[in-house]
Amino acid sequence: MSTQLWTQLRSESLDMDTSVAIVSSDRTDSRLLILLHGLTGNHMQWFRADLLGLARQYNLTIALPDGQRSFWIDQELGLPWGRWVGSELPELLHRQLHLKPGSLIGGLSMGGYGAFRAAFDYPDDFIGAFSLSGTLDISEAAFRSRHPDLYQLGFGNPDAPRSPDDLVARNAPRIPLFACCGTEDRLFQQNLRFVEAHPEVVFDSGPGGHDFQFWKHWLPIAIKTVSQ
Repeated sequence: MSTQLWTQLRSESLDMDTSVAIVSSDRTDSRLLILLHGLTGNHMQWFRADLLGLARQYNLTIALPDGQRSFWIDQELGLPWGRWVGSELPELLHRQLHLKPGSLIGGLSMGGYGAFRAAFDYPDDFIGAFSLSGTLDISEAAFRSRHPDLYQLGFGNPDAPRSPDDLVARNAPRIPLFACCGTEDRLFQQNLRFVEAHPEVVFDSGPGGHDFQFWKHWLPIAIKTVSQ
């Protein structure tokens, strides 16, 4: 038996109600997995994967927050989305749903960055994190030029980057970390730079581009890797 529901939760960090979809295995000892969507999608894009099957197989309560185009960070000129998904949301869900201690977090594209960012910023809140085709090197000039408005809103002045935003240069938390990226994805070189800086990250790749066909294949592998 599994449960699938949509709800509005009040976020003190964001000072507003925000959407979260929840898929649960309906077992009292389930573990929380937060999945973060990408820049051009929303939390509903995850339902293209077999979330109910994954919740049952790995005994998970899967939370799908909607983060708009926030990059899942405490924005320079916007809202503290990073605090919401990295601290407030897991605490809230653990308190309300009586979940097993320790949470997992993962994401695709923008959400891959957000998942690792949450694990880097709140290492005591997570026991594993994964990135599917993540934007893992935000210092890349091509990334800054592709989204100048979003970059300035979220990260601030591109000529004076905030050091916490650069995950390549930061020390990784001592928890299981997994990243994957398709060899035809424009973010492939970004991912290689990230894992070169963090050899402790389990990295894998295969044929594929920046699309849900790739992410649907790798999602179960990512969950299994960081759950071990």
